[in-house]
Amino acid sequence: MFNKFFKNKARIIEITDPDRIYIENVRSFFNISSKFAKFLCETAVRQGLFEKKVAIECTNEDCKRIIKVFDSSEILPEELTCIICELEGKEKYKYYKNEYKLIEFYKLVKDERN
Repeated sequence: MFNKFFKNKARIIEITDPDRIYIENVRSFFNISSKFAKFLCETAVRQGLFEKKVAIECTNEDCKRIIKVFDSSEILPEELTCIICELEGKEKYKYYKNEYKLIEFYKLVKDERN
């Protein structure tokens, strides 16, 4: 039983990108609510362990790429273009601020002393 538990935890760590830590990663690892996982991530930001990031995702069903990443939702531009969708000639490739699909995630702050 414990062996399976630790294997599951190791798997979660293995697939988690330290530059893109999502609330779901933390929730799943600690087996806690999403609300508490968000609280832990925000606490890590205040302590300088994580940086909070905001990504804008293309909403085209067959794309879903991250168009651009920002340090804050307060500095989002009025419009963005998904270059891939534009190059592929898709009808929808330009997005305006009120249409953005925002995805919050966290980035592990690297310890430069090591």
